[in-house]
Amino acid sequence: MKRLKSNSTHRRADNTLTWLPALFLALFMGCQGATDQQATDSAFDPDKDYFPVKTSIDHAIGFDLVYHKHWKEVLLYRHYNDFVDTVRFALVEGGGPKPAGFTPNRIVEIPVKRLASMSTTHLGMCEMLDALKELKGIERAEYISSEKIRGMVSSGDIAELEPSGTLNTELVVNEGIEILLGVGYPNSQNDGYQALENAGVPVLLNADWQEKTLLGRAEWVKLVAALLNKEALVNDRFDVIETEFNEVLAQVEQRIKKGPTTITGIAQGDAWFVAGGRSFAYYLLDLVKVEYPWKNSEDTGSLRLDFETVYQEGLKAEYWMVPSTAKTLDDILQADSRYADFKSYKDKNIYNIFGRYTEGGGNDYYESAVMNPHIVLKDNVKIFHPELLPEHKLVYYNRLK
Repeated sequence: MKRLKSNSTHRRADNTLTWLPALFLALFMGCQGATDQQATDSAFDPDKDYFPVKTSIDHAIGFDLVYHKHWKEVLLYRHYNDFVDTVRFALVEGGGPKPAGFTPNRIVEIPVKRLASMSTTHLGMCEMLDALKELKGIERAEYISSEKIRGMVSSGDIAELEPSGTLNTELVVNEGIEILLGVGYPNSQNDGYQALENAGVPVLLNADWQEKTLLGRAEWVKLVAALLNKEALVNDRFDVIETEFNEVLAQVEQRIKKGPTTITGIAQGDAWFVAGGRSFAYYLLDLVKVEYPWKNSEDTGSLRLDFETVYQEGLKAEYWMVPSTAKTLDDILQADSRYADFKSYKDKNIYNIFGRYTEGGGNDYYESAVMNPHIVLKDNVKIFHPELLPEHKLVYYNRLK
């Protein structure tokens, strides 16, 4: 089981969501659970290990799992340079006693039967775990790529919880949601989330997007698996993904000494924001040994440069990756006719992440791609080193035409 080494820098943050007025919700939930405070099933066996199959966290740095006999401890980490803030949840097997040291909104009975998600990345995780029947709420359908999930929304099996841009907390409660998977840092403040916690609905904030590696982001599926008691399934399926990922990476390591050059992003006015040298975007380029002008930058996100600086690099760069929302070569020229001077434009070597998208705004790169790091890696290998994967067809990326 992975542990962060700096134990002295951890502090508990069990009460990070402050209490705000949400009386109507609190009363609603109070009527349902007033007699359920410390009930223990008469068949509960304190000596039994209720989780004989466990999972380990080997790539993600944003969370960890600790197994006890009848409950699991979830630790969510928010990193502030050398300081780590920790939020803890107790996942308690149904019928078992609740562990001490947790507020009610940090205790979740498992396996969860009704969960909701506010991020499309969670949807790919639910599909991988064969858990769409447990998925009862999503943010809004227009952002979803999966036809199956969109169909379940249309049929009423899954509710839209934020159709107008504001979380409908009353609907969450009425739908009987047992836990809401939100988006943000572990201790982020959000009025809607706070109201739900006041009403007794735990909110677990998923920060998979903060991970800096493909396998690290994908490994957050193990957190969802822990909620559903599906460790055996997630171990089997994640092992297959990890093995294939490493096999493809080994080909790159063995056969590629130095790759082609690329630029990233596109100008916004006089500024051009490129991927920083410590960003996730550059991590992908580095994986497949692509030469990048700003690889030594310390920026973990984007790096702001002036147009002329990037233009000079663009004249000779062999590739151009993820130019904002451009989907065609015409979109590129509509943005600025000077882009026609770029080698990547002349050679038609411009790629974006619109291999699977819907006109309504859904993009499968932000949905199932998180659970398919091996395919994302293959796409990048196919773009920069097509000779290594002659049979692979791009899935999440598209070549601009």
